[in-house]
Amino acid sequence: MASRAALIAGVIVVIALVAAAALVMGGEKTKPAETPPGTTSPAPSTPATPAETATETGAAGRREIVLKVGLLVDESGPTSDVGRDYARGAEAAFKYFNEKGVYTKDGVRVRFEYVKRDYAYNPSKAVEFYREFRDRYGVVAIVGWGTADTEKLADQVAKDKVLYISASYSAKLVGKPFNFFPAPDYSTQACAAVKWMAEKKQDARLALLYDHKVAYSKSPIPAIKAYAPEAGVEIVADVDLPLKATGADAERAIQQAMGSKPDFLWCGNTIHSCSLAAKALVKYGLEAVQVSNVWGFDERFPQMAGSGVEGKVAGVSPWIWPEYAKDKPGYKEVYEAAKMMGISEDKVNLRFMQGFMNVWLLVKAIERTTSTELMEKKGEALKEALESSCQGDPIQLGDITPPMRFCPGKHLPFTSVYIVVYGEDGKFHFEGPVSPEGFDCVAATQG
Repeated sequence: MASRAALIAGVIVVIALVAAAALVMGGEKTKPAETPPGTTSPAPSTPATPAETATETGAAGRREIVLKVGLLVDESGPTSDVGRDYARGAEAAFKYFNEKGVYTKDGVRVRFEYVKRDYAYNPSKAVEFYREFRDRYGVVAIVGWGTADTEKLADQVAKDKVLYISASYSAKLVGKPFNFFPAPDYSTQACAAVKWMAEKKQDARLALLYDHKVAYSKSPIPAIKAYAPEAGVEIVADVDLPLKATGADAERAIQQAMGSKPDFLWCGNTIHSCSLAAKALVKYGLEAVQVSNVWGFDERFPQMAGSGVEGKVAGVSPWIWPEYAKDKPGYKEVYEAAKMMGISEDKVNLRFMQGFMNVWLLVKAIERTTSTELMEKKGEALKEALESSCQGDPIQLGDITPPMRFCPGKHLPFTSVYIVVYGEDGKFHFEGPVSPEGFDCVAATQG
């Protein structure tokens, strides 16, 4: 009897422990599904397509298309000095347009789900992430970044019919069927800068500073060398300036350029090394004006280069910078997106706007296609929608860009730029627009 009583008591204890455990576990909240870094929604376990992710939502049974988009950025590599704000602008745009509402031509709402990857400016990593975007997430569009990787992927995205809007404005992308950007190509921009130099000084002498091993830095050089004699500008030096230059690297480059007594310098890198070159220019008293390409010069340049650069530096920009046009309609949308992200107005700069604009161009493509076309033809429908601007109504991003036309075989939406001069008064001055009319800078690059 004693053993039976002990057995019963043991069973009672076990039941009590199990009940207590169940009570404790019932009080815990269910852990949410993990979201991959940079992803706005849980990752699908199988490849997705727009057709598979279209849903019927709402009491009224309204259709909604969920569009998967890849966002490829450099937030940790050698171009992160301009890449981080670009990524921030693109993410703000996705959230802003999702909130505001994006609709196809026949009135069906489209909602973005984007997947962000930081490839650290490594083209091989970019290819790896592209395959992930395509095979795992089934994206129909990508908002991308650098020159080497975008050029490397151009034929593949055409084969896969994935719309690709890049921050690279390489002339080699102008003829690629699925590549777009809302700007003149690098070569056309650089030719415009050469034209501006020729207008400033007769028989001007120009020294080139850029990383001789980086595709982005090298991109416009053939066009500059081809166009300069036509414009009456002599190329007097071709100097290697590393993209990740140190102060000593920049000083060596400036000293090398000084031997050719240039009137102008072209800096073809990003803002980090271009600002170091400007600092060295001042240190050694070189009497020349340094003009940097679009990624080498922005609102931060004077602070990064230090004192003494007033009247000695300038940069190329296809657009007025946000701070100087904040009351115009297109720019107001940029600021509204920033506000939605909790970003103060003083943090909205050219880079943020460039990221925003690339997503906005994707929105324009959606607005020019029907839901049926988008579901059936996916990226190809978006490509055709942008190319409808060739003969139809031009595309405009508010008043940030001139009217843009993308034609099949030539995605060159406009050809003018501003030369932004940091004057002796310590203020930025927008000169232009300037356009290298009468010379095909794209063809000069493509050879």
